[in-house]
Amino acid sequence: MEKTDVLILAGGSSQRMNGINKQFALIDGVPVIMKSILAFEKSPVITGIIVAARECDTEKIKQLCEEYRIKKLKAVVEGGTSRSRSAAKAFAASSDSGIIMVHDGARPYVSGELIQRVAADAVEYGAAVPVIRVRDTIRIAGSDGYSAGTPDRGTLRAVQTPQGFRRGLYEQMIMSGKEATDDAGLAEMLGVKVKLTAGETANIKITTPEDLPEKEPQMLRIGHGYDVHLLAENRDLIIGGVKIPYELGLLGHSDADVLVHAVMDAMLGSLALGDIGKHFPDNDERYKGADSIELLKRVNEMIAEKGYRVSNLDCTINAERPKLAPYITQMRENIAAACGISSDLVSVKATTEEGIGLAGRGIGAVCVCLVTRCA
Repeated sequence: MEKTDVLILAGGSSQRMNGINKQFALIDGVPVIMKSILAFEKSPVITGIIVAARECDTEKIKQLCEEYRIKKLKAVVEGGTSRSRSAAKAFAASSDSGIIMVHDGARPYVSGELIQRVAADAVEYGAAVPVIRVRDTIRIAGSDGYSAGTPDRGTLRAVQTPQGFRRGLYEQMIMSGKEATDDAGLAEMLGVKVKLTAGETANIKITTPEDLPEKEPQMLRIGHGYDVHLLAENRDLIIGGVKIPYELGLLGHSDADVLVHAVMDAMLGSLALGDIGKHFPDNDERYKGADSIELLKRVNEMIAEKGYRVSNLDCTINAERPKLAPYITQMRENIAAACGISSDLVSVKATTEEGIGLAGRGIGAVCVCLVTRCA
């Protein structure tokens, strides 16, 4: 299969959505635009993703792509004043792909099978558009308000996206400067025959609030983690992936990063996956002196394999000494990077027990974790 870039057009004004920005409306707890992007991220035929959106939405879409770990994203560009102009701006950010696909960002139910069918037909025929049979009888409306005829329903098809084209042809379509309601229409204006590919009835476009699910199911899970380690001589003090200058360190089989251990336990607990002792036992030499941030990355992969992502972490460190305030920002950044999220989704606080409890003999940490289903 040739390299294939998809241009996802999300620059509409959502005029028929009663004030709802449909790109960020939730389906199964996931924004509509991300449902569309994720479908192409998962498709083996897609090599690059370019999104064209309203200027006010571009940064949010970029942030969402980071949170959902979208690896194929090439660019998020500001759309134009029409569909064709938005497509032209997205196309300008594409490169090295023999096939261009164009998809409505508001079609979140596109399947991997449909993507593959359109891509294959675009390679074979040069231009392909998915269609489904029209189920209802269609009337032609006359200017006088009366019926002006009934076309043969058997010849009618409803058009969907993604639509696929050879790169050279799509460049001609863009350069023509013509406008059409869909890209296949542009191709036909140039005299190109467009292959009709079997579409899917589930591949609807979100146009009005009625197209959204009536009730969103709760797709959130919460986990709680707790860990404590004794302070000891001849050990490095590592908390939140930060090596802190101090005469004592924390005792443990790994690097004894008490904060990261609490985070891992909270993440694992959110999906009932056991605890860190189950996955990284302290009698296994592979984990002797292990970097806990690297173990956190592995736990994050476990969460992703279950179809979830970390949405928020709230952590508290209990330490009489040393003072941890200068290192909090770096701790947040280290944990966020390991989880593939923004640092503003990670809260780290430090407190003491006023001379009771651990009372300087050790350091403890607790974490509450919220995870959300990805798709």
